[in-house]
Amino acid sequence: MEKTGNTEKIKYDFNTAANLEVYMPNLNDWYRVTSREFRSFNGKRRMNGIEYNGSIYHYATNRRANKSLFPKGKIIEHNWISVRRPND
Repeated sequence: MEKTGNTEKIKYDFNTAANLEVYMPNLNDWYRVTSREFRSFNGKRRMNGIEYNGSIYHYATNRRANKSLFPKGKIIEHNWISVRRPND
């Protein structure tokens, strides 16, 4: 049987063991997040208290995101429609 789902290894452009935080403007504070959420957050991010301006990726993929096309202060998700099962 062929493997399906999350088969591609996610790449991280930063130290995943660092203290990763994102700024939530509606809550007016910084919050700790996982490395997967950190790489996909479209807003202020900091690593070990230092502002981070790296690439932003669609959540759980290695596709880079154009941050100007997505709302600020949210995680950028990859929305796609299955060719095999379009109603799923």
